[in-house]
Amino acid sequence: MNELNTTIAASKKTTPGRAAWVLLISAWILFLIPFPGLGVVGWILNFVAFVLAIVALSQGGVKAGIWQLLCAIMVSPLVYWLIGIPLMAGMVYHGMQ
Repeated sequence: MNELNTTIAASKKTTPGRAAWVLLISAWILFLIPFPGLGVVGWILNFVAFVLAIVALSQGGVKAGIWQLLCAIMVSPLVYWLIGIPLMAGMVYHGMQ
């Protein structure tokens, strides 16, 4: 019974970190869909993932949320500005021809 309690406690500590990964991946997918307005929803999800990464850091130490925090700060803008916006611009350009 003690092992079960330890497993449940360990999984609860990493829950915000896992949720942050799910939200980050969802935000990146929304950044890549060339539909106006979905980027704003993606940024909201990215902010929530950022907050969850901070919660994971406070609950489980540095290893629990550092990668989610770095991805929310560094990778998300790259996905949006270097892939998402040019993809949207290309779709608009080809739609106008």
